[in-house]
Amino acid sequence: MPHPIYNNLEVINVAVERKHVKALIDQLNDEQVRALWVILNSMAWPTEKISAKEAVEIEESFTEIDAGKGVKAEDVWRELGV
Repeated sequence: MPHPIYNNLEVINVAVERKHVKALIDQLNDEQVRALWVILNSMAWPTEKISAKEAVEIEESFTEIDAGKGVKAEDVWRELGV
Protein backbone atom coordinates (compact mmCIF):
# COMPACT_ATOMS: atom_id res chain seq x y z
CA MET A 1 0.00 0.00 0.00
CA PRO A 2 1.52 3.40 -0.99
CA HIS A 3 2.21 5.94 1.71
CA PRO A 4 0.10 9.12 1.70
CA ILE A 5 1.87 12.30 0.62
CA TYR A 6 1.78 15.19 3.09
CA ASN A 7 2.54 18.83 2.43
CA ASN A 8 4.75 20.96 4.68
CA LEU A 9 1.81 21.49 7.06
CA GLU A 10 1.47 17.74 7.57
CA VAL A 11 -1.92 17.83 5.86
CA ILE A 12 -2.72 15.05 3.44
CA ASN A 13 -3.67 16.08 -0.09
CA VAL A 14 -7.41 15.51 -0.35
CA ALA A 15 -10.22 17.08 -2.31
CA VAL A 16 -11.84 19.87 -0.29
CA GLU A 17 -15.23 21.28 -1.18
CA ARG A 18 -15.86 25.00 -0.71
CA LYS A 19 -18.90 24.30 1.43
CA HIS A 20 -16.72 22.45 3.94
CA VAL A 21 -14.29 25.37 4.18
CA LYS A 22 -17.18 27.80 4.59
CA ALA A 23 -18.61 25.64 7.38
CA LEU A 24 -15.26 25.79 9.21
CA ILE A 25 -15.09 29.57 8.81
CA ASP A 26 -18.52 29.87 10.41
CA GLN A 27 -17.08 28.23 13.54
CA LEU A 28 -14.29 30.80 13.95
CA ASN A 29 -14.45 33.72 16.36
CA ASP A 30 -14.05 37.30 15.09
CA GLU A 31 -10.32 37.46 15.82
CA GLN A 32 -9.71 34.21 13.96
CA VAL A 33 -11.74 35.45 10.99
CA ARG A 34 -9.61 38.61 10.82
CA ALA A 35 -6.43 36.51 10.89
CA LEU A 36 -7.81 34.24 8.18
CA TRP A 37 -8.73 37.29 6.09
CA VAL A 38 -5.09 38.41 6.13
CA ILE A 39 -3.95 34.99 4.96
CA LEU A 40 -6.60 34.64 2.27
CA ASN A 41 -6.12 38.21 1.06
CA SER A 42 -2.41 37.59 0.50
CA MET A 43 -3.23 34.42 -1.42
CA ALA A 44 -6.00 35.92 -3.56
CA TRP A 45 -4.24 39.06 -4.77
CA PRO A 46 -1.09 39.01 -6.87
CA THR A 47 2.15 40.01 -5.23
CA GLU A 48 3.39 43.46 -6.12
CA LYS A 49 6.71 43.72 -7.87
CA ILE A 50 9.36 45.94 -6.29
CA SER A 51 12.18 47.68 -8.08
CA ALA A 52 15.85 47.01 -7.41
CA LYS A 53 16.05 50.39 -5.68
CA GLU A 54 13.11 49.50 -3.42
CA ALA A 55 14.75 46.16 -2.56
CA VAL A 56 17.92 47.99 -1.50
CA GLU A 57 15.89 50.43 0.61
CA ILE A 58 14.09 47.55 2.31
CA GLU A 59 17.38 45.81 3.12
CA GLU A 60 18.79 49.08 4.50
CA SER A 61 15.68 49.42 6.66
CA PHE A 62 16.14 45.93 8.11
CA THR A 63 19.78 46.75 8.84
CA GLU A 64 18.70 49.89 10.71
CA ILE A 65 16.10 47.94 12.69
CA ASP A 66 18.69 45.29 13.59
CA ALA A 67 21.00 48.11 14.74
CA GLY A 68 18.29 49.36 17.09
CA LYS A 69 17.41 52.46 15.13
CA GLY A 70 13.78 53.47 14.97
CA VAL A 71 11.35 56.10 13.84
CA LYS A 72 9.21 58.19 16.12
CA ALA A 73 5.48 57.83 15.48
CA GLU A 74 5.13 61.61 15.55
CA ASP A 75 7.60 61.92 12.66
CA VAL A 76 5.60 59.45 10.58
CA TRP A 77 2.31 61.17 11.39
CA ARG A 78 3.78 64.55 10.43
CA GLU A 79 5.11 63.15 7.15
CA LEU A 80 1.68 61.66 6.36
CA GLY A 81 -0.17 64.79 7.43
CA VAL A 82 -1.96 63.12 10.32
